Amino acid sequence: MAGKKNGKKKQKRPLAEGVVRPPKRVRRRPEPKLSPRAVRRTAWLVGLLTPVLMIGLAALGTNPDYAVLGGVLAFLVFVAGFLGLGLVRPSGWVIWPAVLFGVLLLVLPVSSLRAQIIAHRGVETEVVVTAAHSSRDKSGRVSWTCDIRRADGQPLPHGQVGGFGCSARAKDTTETVLVDPAGWAPPAPTDEDLSFRGSGVYVVAVLAALWGLLTLGAARRTLQEPNATAGQKADREGRVGARAGGRGGGRGAV
Repeated sequence: MAGKKNGKKKQKRPLAEGVVRPPKRVRRRPEPKLSPRAVRRTAWLVGLLTPVLMIGLAALGTNPDYAVLGGVLAFLVFVAGFLGLGLVRPSGWVIWPAVLFGVLLLVLPVSSLRAQIIAHRGVETEVVVTAAHSSRDKSGRVSWTCDIRRADGQPLPHGQVGGFGCSARAKDTTETVLVDPAGWAPPAPTDEDLSFRGSGVYVVAVLAALWGLLTLGAARRTLQEPNATAGQKADREGRVGARAGGRGGGRGAV
């Protein structure tokens, strides 16, 4: 009693020789879980809106003036969709396919949609190369980009193109490129295989469908777990009780 009055803490007895003190248990906070109804709603929203918005922003990015804005917004949509998928299925193998599909949906649509626009609306136009710029990637490969203007003097939106033998020697030469009359998509060389690049839109459609199926499959897996089943039973019992209470109240009023 005197030790307690003086404010001294009670000391633990030392362990015997050869005895190891057991490690302390770490209390883990239970992860917040959505109700079955919220799981379904979140899965439908994430599965449908995420690929649709990403492809729509990629269509905006086919114009070089909005490429950065469309890319940033598409990335934010992907992050939001990935977080929503994490709410639907906090753990499991769905994370890696979701990352793969999301990255492909960020990369493929812009080039594929540009190729489709030029393939359907492109007009062969003579241009004059005014300057040539070189760049070197990490592997040491050199690529060239040429500044161009129309030979007839009319304005040319996005006056830059690569390919068709663009190099330092191409300056002040006249070349033929495909130009979008609407000025939305950038020019493209005539020797570029647009049909191959444009076929990427079918791959994009498949990726969007796979993302939706992955999200709905993750939600179904979550709803089949014992905790989700118990939650569904509780919801049903609550509804039945509410209906019975309403009927009982109605009879009492009569």
